[in-house]
Amino acid sequence: MPFVNVGKDPNTEYLSDGISESLINNLSQLAQLKVIARSSTFRYKGKEIDPEEVAKALGVGALVTGRVVQRGDELQISVELVNALDKTQMWGEQYNRRAADLQAVQAEIARTVSEKLRLRLTGAQEQQITKQATQNPEAYQVYLTGLFYARKGNIENNKKALDYYTQAVALDPKFALAYTSMAVTYSNLTASGADPTEMLAKGWAAAQKALELDDSLAEAHGALAIIKRDEWDWSGAENEFKRAIELNPNLAAAHGNYALNLSRMGRVVEALSEIKRAQELDPLRIAIKSGEAIILYEARRYDEAIQVFQNVIRMQPDYANAHIYLGFAYAAKGQYEEAIAAYQKDISISGETTSTLCFLGYAYAMSGKRDEALAILGKLRTTKEHVSPVELATLYVGLGDNEAALESLERAYQAHHPQMQYLKVQPHHDALRSEARFQDLMRRVGFMP
Repeated sequence: MPFVNVGKDPNTEYLSDGISESLINNLSQLAQLKVIARSSTFRYKGKEIDPEEVAKALGVGALVTGRVVQRGDELQISVELVNALDKTQMWGEQYNRRAADLQAVQAEIARTVSEKLRLRLTGAQEQQITKQATQNPEAYQVYLTGLFYARKGNIENNKKALDYYTQAVALDPKFALAYTSMAVTYSNLTASGADPTEMLAKGWAAAQKALELDDSLAEAHGALAIIKRDEWDWSGAENEFKRAIELNPNLAAAHGNYALNLSRMGRVVEALSEIKRAQELDPLRIAIKSGEAIILYEARRYDEAIQVFQNVIRMQPDYANAHIYLGFAYAAKGQYEEAIAAYQKDISISGETTSTLCFLGYAYAMSGKRDEALAILGKLRTTKEHVSPVELATLYVGLGDNEAALESLERAYQAHHPQMQYLKVQPHHDALRSEARFQDLMRRVGFMP
């Protein structure tokens, strides 16, 4: 569970959060355990918890809780292992250490928890859960600050996180985990609409550097898998996802991202199996719940997808991605007014983006509101913001201009745009599938022999 920052000093919040996340990462490497991911446990941050209720929601039998007090360079960390069924304490300890010894005490806690759970660890597992990410205490604290901003999400916080990771590797050029987080952040920025050419190149370099330093980092293999997927290296991406899961079977993000990769290949049964495993490990994470609906949408199971997206929105009404995909599913069913409402809801949450405008324009055109669609097209042609040529092709399809749509997709191919990964399964492109040029694109991207 998220450790409590006893003094509630916002300047030390990164420490309590970082200790919790590091313990999760350490213990998750033990295949004998089911360890819930940080994104689910942190939903309880700042809340009074009932161990039995939390354990039931997360599907676990025991909780690790803690409190952190910092006084100058001194840390006081109190840790407790609780049996969730009868709420009894299985173990408790207080550690008084210097801040510079943070990694060492985290390793000690992880080892003791595994002992109290009566796990028999191999020598390799013992070494793995007690391994220190860096020998430089300052680099580690800077890295934890980067994680703190990355957890907040959005483009600006991701950029701040990158700044801290860059400082961390400057302090310790052998800090593999920091390079891994850099790679993940570059990928996140690509997904947020940044120019993919620059982001992919930087992400690739960071992931490769991390693996060069430590090939046993599951997170680094997972990051490289995403980059290979975005570069249309389908077999390479699959191999890296499998390697990440082999190294850390509890890595929910790897299962979730692998599920989406399988979906893009049209391997629906395998994709749904992987997303279910991700949900077991990260049961409260909205993005993973939404991932199941995305797979259903890409499999043309629109009614099921709509139901899951609606459930996600009930859980988190401001989760913009669910509104976008809900609009996709409605549009695929020909329910264009409902799709338009979903896109407008996304705009009210996240503001107007070129992505949402493309899809809104498509829905306008398909519903007969051609003037509104053409107005959006004019706006997109004059904006200085990045406009995805793949998403622009969707708008052209809606307007019935298949020639312009194919030209836009050809530009996407020439730019090696990562959104070409949707070419095989995206319903927006169905009107183009009988075109020889579209089939040629499918072959060149690697979806057809």
